[in-house]
Amino acid sequence: MTHPGRLILNKGVRHRILTGHPWVFASEVDRIEGHAEDGGTIEILSPKGAFLGSAIYNSRSQIVARRYARESTALDARLLGLRLDGALAYRGPTIPGTARRLVWSESDQLPGLVVDRYDDVLVLQTLTLAMSRREAIIADLLIQKTGCRVVLARNDAPVRQLEGLPLERTVLHGTYGPPTRVRIAGIGYDLDLWSGQKTGFYLDQAENYAAVAAFAPGRRVLDCFTNQGAFALSARKAGAASCRGIDQSAEALRHAAVTAQAEGLEIAWIEGNVFDLLRHYEQNRETFDLIVLDPPSFTKTKGNKTSALRGYHELHLRALRLLTSGGILATFSCSHHVTAEDWAELLQRAASETGVTLRLRQRLGQSSDHPILVNVPETGYLRGYVLEKVNEKVA
Repeated sequence: MTHPGRLILNKGVRHRILTGHPWVFASEVDRIEGHAEDGGTIEILSPKGAFLGSAIYNSRSQIVARRYARESTALDARLLGLRLDGALAYRGPTIPGTARRLVWSESDQLPGLVVDRYDDVLVLQTLTLAMSRREAIIADLLIQKTGCRVVLARNDAPVRQLEGLPLERTVLHGTYGPPTRVRIAGIGYDLDLWSGQKTGFYLDQAENYAAVAAFAPGRRVLDCFTNQGAFALSARKAGAASCRGIDQSAEALRHAAVTAQAEGLEIAWIEGNVFDLLRHYEQNRETFDLIVLDPPSFTKTKGNKTSALRGYHELHLRALRLLTSGGILATFSCSHHVTAEDWAELLQRAASETGVTLRLRQRLGQSSDHPILVNVPETGYLRGYVLEKVNEKVA
């Protein structure tokens, strides 16, 4: 028997797993038969007893089971190796000195495992108990398959606490001393992979830096929530007339300034609250030709969605008032709780209340190394819009 326990779904509930989604919530379970160990594997059966696949199990999580295969198979070194091979093949050859995502959780049939590569350093996150227990095996397999010299575990994501896991950072292979030098969208960055966001950088936006920069030549750019400055840096290098980057993190801005100096780019870095500064710029009648809004997620739960939308709404009202006629607004949402419909309605309201017409120039999403599964909406969390503030004045 491949799995020591079986999870039987209850009746009278709409089970998303029947339509291809890999998750089973605690509220969907009728009973457990046999021995189900937290962090182990289990087979899933429909209410009528039909086999639905193999899953990792954790009774302490709201998502008690996450399917990793539709057949009965162990989550052992053999299968982990096959899944990693598939993930690497999907992304193709790695260019030395660059950064990219190698494994993206459910999108690569490895629920709870994230792996990013920065030159010859791998940074992984094990966000489920099952993957955490197999961390050493995964690290060894990654070293064999990539030839990288260092593997770091950035297991400091708060979502781990939902699985009963501690928050920690460890070196799994080799020794690490920052910085790590990589090129992202044509800009050279010296990254400290212990302190940067997520696994060290916002790689999900990597393809969007160049896309937005294509609109920058000759424009005065305001990059809000700039973090390490990627949108501002890319825009200035593409020929922006001037760039201003805002963030509350002095440490992030320090890294941005170092990168700008190394690249020979003149950018004004401003530490402060974006909402307050936008209000200040409006009072001073300042304007910009390209504004980037790339805020952190204002909501991690459905319950906070309404207040989050209010915050996003105010942000867009202020940005549109600062944007010149014919100017470009690049705006992003990284919360899967805020739907595409929510964002479209928000943009329509903001345009209406400021008396402007917005024309869609381009839709953007997460970089292609963060693949989206159509049956798993949560894998497609990043939405971006490049909008033009139409000049309606008669010449």
